[in-house]
Amino acid sequence: MPITTSEVHVDQALTNVSIAYAQETSKFIASKLFPSVNVSHLSNKFHVFTKDNWLRSEAGLRATGAPTRGANFTMSQDTYSCKQYGVHTSLDDYTVANADAGVDLLTSATQYVTEKLLQKRDEVFAAAAFTTGVWTGGSSNDITPGNLWSTANGTPIKDIADQQSAIESKTGRKPRHLVLGKDVYAALKDSDDILDRVKYSERGIVTTDLLAAIFDVDEVIVASSISNTAAQGATASYAPIFDPKDALLMYKPANPGLMTPSAGYMFSFTGVAGADQFEGLRTLRYRMDHNHSEIVETLAAFDFKVTGADLGVFFNNCVA
Repeated sequence: MPITTSEVHVDQALTNVSIAYAQETSKFIASKLFPSVNVSHLSNKFHVFTKDNWLRSEAGLRATGAPTRGANFTMSQDTYSCKQYGVHTSLDDYTVANADAGVDLLTSATQYVTEKLLQKRDEVFAAAAFTTGVWTGGSSNDITPGNLWSTANGTPIKDIADQQSAIESKTGRKPRHLVLGKDVYAALKDSDDILDRVKYSERGIVTTDLLAAIFDVDEVIVASSISNTAAQGATASYAPIFDPKDALLMYKPANPGLMTPSAGYMFSFTGVAGADQFEGLRTLRYRMDHNHSEIVETLAAFDFKVTGADLGVFFNNCVA
């Protein structure tokens, strides 16, 4: 339907609310897992450095007066393609006018549409990377522990250490980020293998920080976001976005860059006016006079791309 007013613009104030809300919403984790790379085109090519040439030892002894030993590396190309996602909500003039003093409906609407976008982003990441058939870095493509981590004889510490070693032996990088489904996290908090390590600690309480120290990783992230999969008006049906019985161990660099390997990157399109440099979030506010409403809309265009399948391992059904 046509917009019947001249006021159509990217709202900087609401964009700031959107960015702040995105940064504070800990439940949504996709942007914490793959480093974000800002791009100015929705789709393009990027270089991939050939691993075997990059890791080969090439330096040699140099005789006096002789040149140094020559070496080279090769590259191939891969592509990304950012898809556009967005959502809006309408604020009827009469609803806004009837609101109690101190009720900021514009801010609430901005938080709502931002959360919907972050929720969708988690769904897209989970489908692309938190699943079987993607990762090749472990001792086998997908790992189901011989002794599940929820059983009395489970050995999660050894299992994760073994897969860290397997990835490091093939890539030279040790994976230091661990993503746990919520059932996996609950099981590890009761695991005899874990509790035996922490019983003499100061607090003796299993937290993500304590698990990170035990597993020798930089960060343990619990994937606990949920979604109501029922249509509006139907009985709610709540489901986890990330499979609660799975886990992902992966490598990501502290400082992502053009010549830096990573399990994956989030390509964030920032080539349109108002797309912030945080992760491409864009918040607009405009009127629909024929609906007597203000529209608050949030958009983003992104692509989660696995750029190093050998830099991750997926633990499938690692708890009962």
